[in-house]
Amino acid sequence: MSLGIPDYVDYTKDQRYSQRVMAGGFGGLLTNSETVDRLLDEMDPVDKKSLQGWYWFDWANQAFALTVITVVVPTLLSNMFNLANGGSADYAGMTFTGDSFYAVVLGISSIFVAIVSPVLGAIADRMPIKKKILRVYTVVGILFTGLMGLAPYMDDSSSYKFLAICLIMGNIGFAGGHAIYSAFLPYLGDKRLMDHISSWGYAYGFLGGCILLTVHLAIGLRYGFEDPDVQCFVFVTSALWWLGFSVPMFRNTPEPEIPNPTDYSSLFEAVKDGVREIRNTFSEIRRYKVLTLFMCGYLLFYDGVNAIGGLAAAYADSVLRIDFTMNFVLLLSANIVAIPMTIIGGSLASKYGNKNILGGALTIFCVVSVLGVGFAPLELGDDHERYDFQYDWNEEGGAYKLSTLYDRGVDGWVSESGEGDEDFRVAFLSFLKNGGSEISLLSLDDASLLSSNMVNETNHRFSFSFRGGDLDGDASVGKEHPTIIEGGPIDWWPNLLRDNIWEPAGLGINLQWIILGMSFGMVMGVAGALSRSLFSVLIPTTKTTEFFGFFAFIGKAVSVL
Repeated sequence: MSLGIPDYVDYTKDQRYSQRVMAGGFGGLLTNSETVDRLLDEMDPVDKKSLQGWYWFDWANQAFALTVITVVVPTLLSNMFNLANGGSADYAGMTFTGDSFYAVVLGISSIFVAIVSPVLGAIADRMPIKKKILRVYTVVGILFTGLMGLAPYMDDSSSYKFLAICLIMGNIGFAGGHAIYSAFLPYLGDKRLMDHISSWGYAYGFLGGCILLTVHLAIGLRYGFEDPDVQCFVFVTSALWWLGFSVPMFRNTPEPEIPNPTDYSSLFEAVKDGVREIRNTFSEIRRYKVLTLFMCGYLLFYDGVNAIGGLAAAYADSVLRIDFTMNFVLLLSANIVAIPMTIIGGSLASKYGNKNILGGALTIFCVVSVLGVGFAPLELGDDHERYDFQYDWNEEGGAYKLSTLYDRGVDGWVSESGEGDEDFRVAFLSFLKNGGSEISLLSLDDASLLSSNMVNETNHRFSFSFRGGDLDGDASVGKEHPTIIEGGPIDWWPNLLRDNIWEPAGLGINLQWIILGMSFGMVMGVAGALSRSLFSVLIPTTKTTEFFGFFAFIGKAVSVL
């Protein structure tokens, strides 16, 4: 069996239809929940099985989207980069930190997807090869996700480079496949079901990702996230999850029918024809005025959602210094919140109109984003436990005992050879390490010398604090520490919020992060699902994959920016 072309209205031939869609959600064309229930009940059992297969693919690839690219790799790659380079490194005249390096790596893979997706989409609209392309993308994504498990066992100078290469290839497999996978949506049911189907697809994805992420959280809490074996386990099980739950899609969801399919004598001829078709589409863009308007809006709003989701973990670890476990739990909680909210959003869209609910979700997102830019760690002050290197007076030993933030140890914070930590190593490493061993106890004389040095040398990203004994209350914060917010064009905003809201209310960075996570979880699934369903009813039925390729192109182009 093949999926037939649905009886959609081609909006390019009926401007009144497209105007009604954009003027009032779906302007009554997508009706209330009772109609949705009736249409679902009337679906053929084979079509229901096909739809379930499509849902399960979202469940499958969320192993990569949530565990790998949202939670684990951003933090791990950022930390690996910082340890190898001392927090920053200069390449091609630009300075990169852990979070910006991760963003660049993600951008490289996005460039590939942005360029290739429209061409492959145009070819797939002329040949019945959507599932073949999806299969190739899926295999690439699964393979390189599994290979990421080798990175934790490599040395500092190699691990982040290898992980970056695997991330590029893995994200090409995921993002490229997601564009092809989404192109199946218009063929899965009546146009009045698009909000429902798209929302439930997202909900399946969030649920599947949360289940696997919960397993990873349990293992990490039991054995420690710093353990290379735990990190390897996360990557390998994510790859196996993706592999196993992809099977129903390839087994039960048939290839959509292509009217008047084209036979090509060579790959070159197919690519050439695909490029020509894209040129024709661009030359006829005036025919797609409503769709063009939507895609411009999508360019402005949805990849902002993706950017926050994709970079949040790296930003939290590298810039805000949020504990990895705390970050892990928060991102899991945000996705748990997204499950019911996505389903509710789809139901509300069927009742009140897609555009109205999508607009409400984006309004919330904009407010949260503006607040998010103003998030800032509270000044350390006398909060001894928040300092990176904490010295407590030990009466019995007559010395100061060293503890480190989040129990990472000195090696977990300070780069062995990176340029960014060079000044810090020269000034302080002799107090922190002796040879290859960490100095856990510091005599009063050495501690006094350290206290003197830390006042004079502040060109670094760390903080020191002494509690008890003769040096009680001595503390120092480096100029590059996350609590020092200065020098940027909009640094006035986080300083304003910190001085007038966060500090007076006692809202530390963890609570600020919770506000962002829960609010983001409320809208991210709604925005994604309703954007996809709205797009699916606007596109011409004979160009579904090509236009979903453009859909991916816009998203990835903005990712690069």
